[in-house]
This record gives sequence, structure tokens and C-alpha cells, in this order.
Amino acid sequence: MAARKATARKAKATARKAKTTARKAKTTARKAKTTGKRKKQPAKRKAARRRGAPSLATRTRDVVDDNLKELEKQLPKNLKKMVRDLRKNLDNLEKQIEKARKDREARWEKLEKQIRRDTTRVLQRVGLVPAKKKARRKVTRKKSARKKASSRKKAASRKKAASRKKSARR
Repeated sequence: MAARKATARKAKATARKAKTTARKAKTTARKAKTTGKRKKQPAKRKAARRRGAPSLATRTRDVVDDNLKELEKQLPKNLKKMVRDLRKNLDNLEKQIEKARKDREARWEKLEKQIRRDTTRVLQRVGLVPAKKKARRKVTRKKSARKKASSRKKAASRKKAASRKKSARR
């Protein structure tokens, strides 16, 4: 009896192995068929995640626009034109608002810069903030030019020292 159970277990194990190998063969065949035809869905999802969720204003605008489109479809022809005009007017209004916002931001930044400059000038006059020294431009020279310049300086300092000694002797 124990021998029968052991053979039955072996038969089940071999059947399981056969199923798994058949499954693996099917998946490799599927992969071979789809090579080069893969969808780029995951990359799109990643890009969407990087961009972040749309703002509340964007979502609201999209919902309103979708609802107006649906309403336009349901209405008779004579009223469809009114809804279409309404959508166009809303788009124009939105553009005007965005332009005004950008203009406001630019004005604010300009004003802020001017105020900062004025305050630093006033504080410098009062003496609370030290005046800025103008930045000196560094002139980069090649190594050989630097060596020549340093040797000239040394020679000039030697000449000065020698002339001082002569004038001291007299």
C-alpha cells in the first residue's frame, strides 16, 4: 500500500512539472510574439506621476468644459450655438485672467526689486550697512605668463632696494 502511495505521489509530481513547463513554454511563446509590439503604457504613467496632479483650477475648468459639451449635444440646434458661444467666451475670459495674473506678477517683482535697491541705498547712507565693494575681475593667465610676471616683479623690487641703498649712502 505504501508503495502505491509513493508511485501516486511521483506521478502527481511529474504531472505538476509537465504543467509548469507547458505554462513556461506558453509565456515564452507569447513574449516572442509581442516583442517589438509592447505598449508604452507604463512610461506614460511614470510621466504623468512626474508631472503631478493637475491643480484645482485646471480640474474645475475641465469639468465645466465637459459639462458644457454634454449640454451642447443634448440641446436643439438653435440653442447649441448659444452654448458654443458661451464656451468661447469662457475661454477668452480665462486667457485674459491668466494674462492679467502674469502682468501682476511681473509688476510685483519689478516693484520688489526697486524697493530692495532703495532700502539698501538708504541703509548705506545711514551707515547701518557697509557699502559694497565693486567686484574685481580676475584675469587668468597661463602659467608661463605668470612666471614671467613674478620674475619681473622680483627684479623691480631688487632695483628699488638697490636704489634705496645708494640714496641712503649719500
